[in-house]
Amino acid sequence: MELKASTRALLKEPLVHFLIAGAAVFWLLSGRAPDLGERRIVVDKAVVGAMVERFYGSFHRLPSPDETDGMIRDYVADQVYYREALRLGLDQGDEVVVRRMRRKLESLAVADAETAEPGDTQLQAMIDRDPARYSDDPRTNFEQVYLGADTPDSRAAANAQLTDLRSGKPINAQPAPLPAKLDSAGASDISGLFGDEFTLALRDQPTGQWQGPIASGLGLHLVRVSARAAPSKPSLATVRQRVTNDWRAAAIAKAQAEAYQQMLGGYDVAIELPK
Repeated sequence: MELKASTRALLKEPLVHFLIAGAAVFWLLSGRAPDLGERRIVVDKAVVGAMVERFYGSFHRLPSPDETDGMIRDYVADQVYYREALRLGLDQGDEVVVRRMRRKLESLAVADAETAEPGDTQLQAMIDRDPARYSDDPRTNFEQVYLGADTPDSRAAANAQLTDLRSGKPINAQPAPLPAKLDSAGASDISGLFGDEFTLALRDQPTGQWQGPIASGLGLHLVRVSARAAPSKPSLATVRQRVTNDWRAAAIAKAQAEAYQQMLGGYDVAIELPK
């Protein structure tokens, strides 16, 4: 009763998760002489504080004294089982345990990089090194005529049809569920309709004259690019989030690689392949 009463009073304090710890440690360790080394399980302020914070994050209220006691008992049980499992070598040869420990160490290695904030000079340097990555897609105005499926016969006839188009003669275009003309179309717009292969080929076509044939996911096309707007120069103000994401990803990868190389340097790795 005395412990519960004192804990209720402590729950009203702003730093409750730290104050609870005193009662918790007393509850856990009273009447026992502390063991030494790894057989000593200590529930300190930081441990209880983390428990209370997790509880509050889940339930949006502080735990009751009984709930706090229950969390402490679970923590002690976890530690007992964990340490006994290690003592018995149950972690050895367990790929799941190995992977989890690897992920924990990798998380520790990149913790600083994940929270670091780059300066404008660093971000601008990344933009300057690869401006095309952060530029808007070039916009293209073009017409297309669908020639049908991509077959040896359709390719053989394409040159004659191209000559007719260039001379102003009508040709027999095949019906297709595609627009005959697109204005100010970006690469993603074109790829969504015609496919990536067509989009890449279209970039190399000169303006003002019918060209082709070039292939799409449906078949062959003759195309005429009437205008192409050059991509605008990227500015830090407009692409800050994208370049920040790239900077952080690179920083995390670098931190992880450096941490691994440092740890690896402490091991003698022998690879014995089967003969």
